[in-house]
Amino acid sequence: MTLQISTEATEDVITDFANEFYDAYELCEIKLVELENNPSNQELINLIFRAIHTVKGNLSFVGLQPLLPLLQSVEDLFSKIRDGSLIFSASLSDVILLSIDHVKSVVDELMGQEKAELTSATVHKFRDSISNIVKADPATLQQAINATINTLAPETIITKEETIPTYKPEKKTPSGEQNLLKVLQKYRIKPSDDINLMIGLATPFERRSSYWHGKPARQLLLALGMNKLSGNRTDPSQLAAATLMHDFGMCFLPTDILHKNTPYSTKDKKQIRQHPRVAYELLSKMCHWGEAAEIVHQHHEHMNGKGYPHNLVESEISDGAKIIAIVDTFDAIMHERAHIEMVKRPFIRAILEINRYSGTQFSPEWVEIFNQFAQKLHPYSANRP
Repeated sequence: MTLQISTEATEDVITDFANEFYDAYELCEIKLVELENNPSNQELINLIFRAIHTVKGNLSFVGLQPLLPLLQSVEDLFSKIRDGSLIFSASLSDVILLSIDHVKSVVDELMGQEKAELTSATVHKFRDSISNIVKADPATLQQAINATINTLAPETIITKEETIPTYKPEKKTPSGEQNLLKVLQKYRIKPSDDINLMIGLATPFERRSSYWHGKPARQLLLALGMNKLSGNRTDPSQLAAATLMHDFGMCFLPTDILHKNTPYSTKDKKQIRQHPRVAYELLSKMCHWGEAAEIVHQHHEHMNGKGYPHNLVESEISDGAKIIAIVDTFDAIMHERAHIEMVKRPFIRAILEINRYSGTQFSPEWVEIFNQFAQKLHPYSANRP
C-alpha cells in the first residue's frame, strides 16, 4: 500500500507548497555540491539546514504528515554536521539527496504526476537507517552510511568492504536499435548502410557491460540536440557516426578493467587510453567518414592541453569532439561506472559537475550550449504550473 495522502488544502496552497519545495530541492542540490568542495563552510551548512527545516515545517499544511519521520531524521543528521560532531562527506551528501528524492516523488504525485511508490513502512525504514548514521561511532560510520544508501536506493550495491557502488542491469527497452533509429529520425538523419552497420554494433557493445545499457541512444540524443542548438556547426551525420563509435574500442578491454571497483593502475590507464584509436582506424578506412574519425580521435582531448592522445588545446580540437567530451562525461555522471566512487547523481548536480570543468576540460562555449539544451531535458521542470 502506498503512502496515504489526505489533504484539505486548496489548490493554491498546494501549488505554493510545491513551488517552494522544488526551489528548496534545487537549492539543496546546488549547495550540497558546493559543500562537498568546502565541507567546513558554516554558511552553506546553515543554508541547507534551513531549507530542510522549512520543507519539514510545511508538510503538515498539505497533508504530508506521514513524511515527517523521514525529514526529521535528515534534519537530525544535518544537525550533527552543523554542530561539528559529524564531518560532511560526498556519501553523506548522497544520503541527504536520496532522502529528499523520495519526498519529491510524493510531492510530484500531489501535483498530479506519476504515483509515488512509498509506504509508511518504507518511510520508517528510511528513518531508522538514517538514525543509525546519527548514532554510529567513527569505526562503524561508513558502514552505516553505505547501508543507508542501499536502503534508500536499492539499485546500488555497497558492500561493507568498499564504498564504490555497482549497478544491476536496467530493464531493457523494446530495442536498442529502435531507440537509435528514433533519435536519428528526430534529427532527420537518414540511416545509410554504414550508419546501419554502426547501429548494429551498438547492441553487442551494450551487452559487453551492464553499465553501458542504453548509453548509445542517450548520448546520441544529447549530442545531436546540442549540435542542432548551435545551428549544426558539425555535420549531423558525421557527429552521429562519431557518437555511435567513439567508445567502441572499450569493447576490447578486459572485463576486469571495465568492471574494476578500485582505482586504475598506470597500466590500466595506458590500456584505456588506446580505445579512441580503434574506432578512429575503423572510420578512417571507411569512405566518407574522415570527419567522424577525427572527432573520435579527439574526444578525450582537454581545452587546457592536458587530455589525450595528443595534448591538443582548444583551438586545435573539433567542435564534434568538444560535444562528445561533454556528452560522455555527463552520461558517466548520470549513469555510473563501477570505478567511480558515487551513486547516481541527480540531474542538476550532474550539470554542475560539467560546469565545474568549463575552460579546463570542456569548451566554455559548448558548456553554455549544453546548459541551454539541458534545460529542455530537466526531469522535473514539468512540475511547475
